[in-house]
Amino acid sequence: MARDKVSAQCRSHFILTLLLMLAAGVSSAMAQTPADSIDGRTEALNAILPNYIDWQTAAMSGKLRMKKLPVSPSVRIFMRRNETISISVRASLLGEVGRIDIEGDTLLAVNKMKRVYCKESLAGIKYDYPDIIGDIQSLLLGRAVVLQSGELSEANADFFDFRSLPADSIHSEAAWSLTFPRGRSDEDEFGYEYRINSIGQTEKLTLELSTSDHELALALDYTYLDKGFDLDISFTRDFNKKFDALIEFNDIDWEANAPSPVSLNSRFTRVGIKQFISSF
Repeated sequence: MARDKVSAQCRSHFILTLLLMLAAGVSSAMAQTPADSIDGRTEALNAILPNYIDWQTAAMSGKLRMKKLPVSPSVRIFMRRNETISISVRASLLGEVGRIDIEGDTLLAVNKMKRVYCKESLAGIKYDYPDIIGDIQSLLLGRAVVLQSGELSEANADFFDFRSLPADSIHSEAAWSLTFPRGRSDEDEFGYEYRINSIGQTEKLTLELSTSDHELALALDYTYLDKGFDLDISFTRDFNKKFDALIEFNDIDWEANAPSPVSLNSRFTRVGIKQFISSF
């Protein structure tokens, strides 16, 4: 079904690509040392950090929109800080058609329409990158992340190159650029850049990864409204766009309740991750 196919694409590209691209950058993060002086650092931090309120649970609900979709399924993301990410995709009249849960060291993805599921261990990734769940949560909330050092703070800010952008910059309303790793060059295999507006909100995040076989890029564009925000997700491989979607989020619920666990019975078949994705 088209609706279920979209939920699979959204989950597999967005979550798995983030996991792989972030994990690939761990070695770069560990090799960095703080900078001595950075253009715009103090002004940028004064604008950014007041937005980063403390939280324990959060839920983000909205609509998923893609050009090839005849309908717009609903998406709900529940997060328990540093522990859980649960993404539920629902279609009108059908209810929940797909779920992906990241809990501890386990990833569970369920296609309710085809009655198949995939359950994989994240122990290897988490061994190399213990804070990966928290960092993905920060990305979803539009917060800047320093690999292996957590959410942006005064303590880890010097791992970024800060650059003030001119008022007439072609980069939208962005006021600052934050680039990782510090001193990044064209030869670096992995890197990313944040564009931050004048009130400290992330406008854009671009991640790039070069391998022996492919050039990968993931772009997250944030547009802030009176209530909620839009998140535009674009993934390219070898400079060809492979995935493009827009999620229109409502205001974040900071006192959210966890969703009920997925109920799996004998009618569901466990498959490998490649077979799970190909089932769509």
